[in-house]
Amino acid sequence: MRTEAITPSNVLAAMAVVAAITMAEAIAIAQTSGPIAADSPTLAPGDTWTFRYDDGTRGKRKFLKEEAGILVFEVSQTWKDGETSQGILHLTRDLSMVRMLGVDGTEYRRFDPHSLGLQFPLAVGKEWQDRCQRFQQGKPVGTFAGTYKVVGVEEVVGPAGRFQTFRVDGQTYELRDPTRLWRFTHWYAPEVRAEVKFLAVEPDGSRAQYELVEFRPAGYTRPPAPWQGLEAFLGIWEGHWRETILATKLTVEEIDGDTASVIYWRGASRYPVFQGPSQQRVEGKFLDEKTLKLEVWDDARQRWAGVTYTLNSDGTLTGKWSSGGDVANATQKKEQ
Repeated sequence: MRTEAITPSNVLAAMAVVAAITMAEAIAIAQTSGPIAADSPTLAPGDTWTFRYDDGTRGKRKFLKEEAGILVFEVSQTWKDGETSQGILHLTRDLSMVRMLGVDGTEYRRFDPHSLGLQFPLAVGKEWQDRCQRFQQGKPVGTFAGTYKVVGVEEVVGPAGRFQTFRVDGQTYELRDPTRLWRFTHWYAPEVRAEVKFLAVEPDGSRAQYELVEFRPAGYTRPPAPWQGLEAFLGIWEGHWRETILATKLTVEEIDGDTASVIYWRGASRYPVFQGPSQQRVEGKFLDEKTLKLEVWDDARQRWAGVTYTLNSDGTLTGKWSSGGDVANATQKKEQ
């Protein structure tokens, strides 16, 4: 099992980033300027968030229960090659990380007393400082100190929609070398009880980012698809992008309501540079009975891309790939 899968990335875990699973109650909303305060959260068992990271992986977190003041979450991570890992995340009521466990109870990461990050209630202008010690598989790694400030309210547009957010800027350092700074930006949206976007910048300038893809509150049930004939997408479809010799393959494994579970294969680059095709396990959304939309990772350009498949009257799929300003088309036939 990839133990690092149960955190967004090494830098996020190492610098004690607050888990991006939050609910705010007693939220005051200004009519024109967005949220002006968010109190300490109360979570409902079953609340679930899905995130995408800028390295092509996806993460899902589900709140399970509260035990002795500790919030317990089930977490999972899926790589672009389809491999997955699961774990258990413990947070304080202030949503600071206490420990990360494997599904068998093995402790991979712990913070004393807890990690650094958001501090409720959030209000523009609020500032705070904190300190913690980090342990990796039981061994001390270092002691970190940080300062944070709610710098304003900002609108954020992402894969989950458009939100008014609290922007929180922070920076931390390890006490043995205060000159090396890690910088963080949190965009917390009370509307979906989560950070809809998060950015971390390491001392060497490298960046790590995640965004909220979907929020499903407790009690959510997937709506039935209002269309007929979606079963036609089930099976294996093969074809080519543009004039390349690299075959693409789409395996539609299961359809549940308006959602399809698929395995997507695509060649990563064009001639003369060859890179083997990559496999991604993702969920697709039906826009109607003839159109399936996917969000996949573009290995060649290292960014998220969109793919739309349209079912044609002759039984083929027309695929449209869009990555940044690049567009490619393909026709795929169903494997007999």
